[in-house]
Amino acid sequence: MAYYTNIFSPETYQAFMNSDKTVSGFRVRQKSLAEKVKAGDIFICYLVRLSRWCGLLEVVDGPYEDSTPLFLESDDPFIVRFHIRVKVWLPLTQAIPIHSDQIWQHLSFTQNIDKMVSY
Repeated sequence: MAYYTNIFSPETYQAFMNSDKTVSGFRVRQKSLAEKVKAGDIFICYLVRLSRWCGLLEVVDGPYEDSTPLFLESDDPFIVRFHIRVKVWLPLTQAIPIHSDQIWQHLSFTQNIDKMVSY
């Protein structure tokens, strides 16, 4: 099992909240990375602009391409898609801030970075 970051904006977070939560998508420019993802891998969901972790999604299958608008009403750029199963999905009020000392000091990619520099 491997772990990958799945980035959400507040808009795509809301679109996912309003969906049946069985599909997650990525941009075409991420296709080569998406092809490395396998069933059973986990997407760790990060919410930009709010700097919060909001969920864990287990990959069921994919990737596949589908241009049917799903995350944006038109011209949805997230067409490299996976069928997923929600392991954890947090409402915004419970999403975990990345700048929390308990999180920041224990993530391999932030633990040696001054938190104040990242703001």
